[in-house]
Amino acid sequence: MCSKAYGIFCTMPMKQIRIYGLLLLLLMSMMAWGQEMSVAERNAAQGFNDTIDRLVPDFVLVSLCIADPTDQSQDYLGMTGHSFLRLQCPTFGLDYCFSYESERIKGQMWDYLTGKLKMGMYAVPTDEYIEDYRVWGRAVHEYRINMPADAEQRLWEQMDNHMMTEKDMQMNLIKFGCTNTILRYVEKALSPTQIKYNWPEKFLTKSAMEITEEHLKNYPWTLLGFRITAGRSLLQMQSPKQKIIFPPDLVEVWSQSTLNGEPVLSYVGDIVEADPVVAKAPWFTPQLCGVLFLIIIAGGIIWAIIRKLRS
Repeated sequence: MCSKAYGIFCTMPMKQIRIYGLLLLLLMSMMAWGQEMSVAERNAAQGFNDTIDRLVPDFVLVSLCIADPTDQSQDYLGMTGHSFLRLQCPTFGLDYCFSYESERIKGQMWDYLTGKLKMGMYAVPTDEYIEDYRVWGRAVHEYRINMPADAEQRLWEQMDNHMMTEKDMQMNLIKFGCTNTILRYVEKALSPTQIKYNWPEKFLTKSAMEITEEHLKNYPWTLLGFRITAGRSLLQMQSPKQKIIFPPDLVEVWSQSTLNGEPVLSYVGDIVEADPVVAKAPWFTPQLCGVLFLIIIAGGIIWAIIRKLRS
């Protein structure tokens, strides 16, 4: 039995019902086609064009950026400089810096020594990211990494994944620092193509500890922190690639290495210009502190002996 709402429909002849059904189907098809066209037009307006050749050399630009060391004592990690990746896609107007960062600056030394300092991968628009370096007066040098187009896109996808998954990790400057992670991620994106390394002499003859001491010779207290927290790990690093821990070392190695017969790095310019920081070795060093401690102990022993002889 038909309800009043469908009374008219139920009393229609079958032929008329078919005609209205066909018209309704046609109307629905036109609406769906119009919606599809609107999506296509919107995508076209935003630059999503399937005809774009994503394998042209400049579709993605990959740069290794090196920030100079800082003389700000509260920035414990910045004393050795900092390395990060700059990824650009001029076609879509994208320009981001991907960087491993600690969760804070002040109090880094104590948190790092106690294993409480956390790190993660962050992606920040380049103009916004480098503004802090302008304020701090720290130069940032940019070097283009000459990678194949497909490897550049794999690297970008890879960095996006790390940004999503690598959060709140315990800071580990030796095994998971800003420099050696960049090396690993670039090599992974290049695979199966491999960089042909031409190792500088120091990576073949010196230990990781000796290289670390060279970089931190004017930061004796920071070097002491490295010895305490990572001394064993540094002694276990035997291969030249494992010894690449500090930003200047990666530039030195990649500048002398080739990929597909071409230099891995080519200098682009300074995205932040500033005078280099020349750190002066402090007069109050751990060695001096140790000597004073021994003098105090010796003085106490001598005073105790003299007191006993007088009694």
